[in-house]
Amino acid sequence: MTRRTSAGRPAPKARAIQFEHQPELRALTILPTLPPGHMTFPVEDDAFYPHLRRGEFAVVDLADHQPAQGELFLISYCDPRIECGRTFALCQMMGRTRYRRPGGPWLQQPEAGAEPATCWMARHWIPPADPRDRAAALRSGRVGTSEGPFTTEHAAEKLVGRVVG
Repeated sequence: MTRRTSAGRPAPKARAIQFEHQPELRALTILPTLPPGHMTFPVEDDAFYPHLRRGEFAVVDLADHQPAQGELFLISYCDPRIECGRTFALCQMMGRTRYRRPGGPWLQQPEAGAEPATCWMARHWIPPADPRDRAAALRSGRVGTSEGPFTTEHAAEKLVGRVVG
C-alpha cells in the first residue's frame, strides 16, 4: 500500500538520517506525574544545558543521594543569611582519585601514610568538552563555580537527591 499525502499524491520517500552516538549527552525522562519520594526544583539558568533548560523543573529522587560520576544532583548548603538556614543548588558530581592522610588534607601524589580515596567536587555548571570552547567561555566570563573537595560520605550527606527527570 502506498502512503499518500492529504492532497492524494504519493508521499515522498523518507530520507535516512545518519545516527551519531553522543555518549556525553544523556536524556532525562519527562515524567507526566511526580512519583512518590520525588520533588521538583526550578531550573533558573542554562548552566546544565542540554540536560536542563531555564524555566523547566528538575525532578529529584530523594532516595538516591550517593555521589556518582557526572550525574546531576540537588545539593544543600548551610546559609545563615536565609531564615531556614539552608540553600539549594543543582550540581554535577565529579570524582577523582586522590590521596589523604588520616585527618589531613587531600594530596595529588601518594605519600607515606596517605590512602587513596575518591575526592568529589560539585560543579555548578557543565563546562564545554572542547578545550578551545572552554577557554573561550573563560575569556568571556561565562564560568561556573564548584564546591569541594568532599569525601564520599560528606558528599552523600549534602546531596538531597539525584536529578532523574
